[in-house]
Amino acid sequence: MLGAKACALLLLAALVTQAAARALHACRASESLTRMVLTLAVGGHVLLLALTTRSDLWSFPAPVGMGVFMCHAVSYLVDVKRGLVDPREDLTALVYLLQLPVFPAGPLSRYHEFRKQLAQTDVTMAGFSYGIRRITTGLIKVLLIAEPLGSTADQIFALRVTRLSTDTAWLGAVCAALDVYFWVSGFSDVGIGLGRIVGFRLQENFRRPFTADSIREFWRRWNVTLMTWLRDYLALPSAGHDRPTLRLFLLTVAGLSIVGAWQHATLRVLPWALYFASWLALENAGFGTVVQRLPRALRHVYVLLVVMFGWMLLRAAGPGPLLGYMEAMAGFSVMKFGASSAYLTWGFTTAFVCAIVFAGPMVGNISRWRVSVDAATASLIMMLAATGVLMWQAVSGLRRLFSPGDGANRPS
Repeated sequence: MLGAKACALLLLAALVTQAAARALHACRASESLTRMVLTLAVGGHVLLLALTTRSDLWSFPAPVGMGVFMCHAVSYLVDVKRGLVDPREDLTALVYLLQLPVFPAGPLSRYHEFRKQLAQTDVTMAGFSYGIRRITTGLIKVLLIAEPLGSTADQIFALRVTRLSTDTAWLGAVCAALDVYFWVSGFSDVGIGLGRIVGFRLQENFRRPFTADSIREFWRRWNVTLMTWLRDYLALPSAGHDRPTLRLFLLTVAGLSIVGAWQHATLRVLPWALYFASWLALENAGFGTVVQRLPRALRHVYVLLVVMFGWMLLRAAGPGPLLGYMEAMAGFSVMKFGASSAYLTWGFTTAFVCAIVFAGPMVGNISRWRVSVDAATASLIMMLAATGVLMWQAVSGLRRLFSPGDGANRPS
């Protein structure tokens, strides 16, 4: 939400960020002073982000997308300290900081990339039609797929273990994993689409992660701009392939904790991060080589099972409910098989099937139709615009013809 007070909060934060960037540039000769200014500025942004998660502290709804705003601010300040950015272009910096505060999932961009594209912005009909398609795709992902899947997952995970059948437990687990993907990638599509409409080419944020054949590859395809931001600005690896060490493991846990908080800002993020960091450490220690020797289908099954259980960690209410949920998935349930039919309405089933198709390898097979969709969108926009102009001219002509003033001036 972006009311007047929320906009004022974002503008104030952007002005303070720009003032800090100016201070970093002014004291760049003193390493200790610049480090102190950067620490204070970054700490202020982290504190602001933490406070916005507490709705009871604000008399107005805090703006969504504060994580995106903080990442842009931190990257901008760090680049100023590194001497890669000149902060004396105040208006450009403010436009950069305020460009995507409404999108919870980004994608993130860098100041130098934004500045270059801002100077070369080219708004075209092709870009407009592409942007409309991406916005439509994103809204479909969020409203028509993620919403029903997330609602069903919430209902299933709220059930007592005694009312949980094996098929219902598996349905809830699959819905939980797909819900997160379509929710975050949907908002990314909307951001990319709006950027293309005004002439910006933003980086793709998701590269079909559910088609990966290792956990390391999965995280390299998931929220790509956030992963690279963690690597470049916080030195936190999350999908590396380095020699496993305790330091690397702890840094990976820290990075994945931020990734998890991007989706669910709860204390359950820490065990979730430990879980995935452990799988990454196993793959780095040699298990990844074993996995790569398996048939491709088995590699995908391995990834899907690991990822699905990981999202269950964020969904379950605690260790006890999670254990009971896993027992139901393993077949040790009190309820008879088939109880999931109560959730399989026409609307949900359609959304569920579409989610599986669009999250899997089928997406690559329909890519060739996207150019035709863009061309059809552009043609439709031009046709509607031409029709509107013709109707406006026709109505204007009729009004002139029957206008009283015109009638008085016509010869009798």
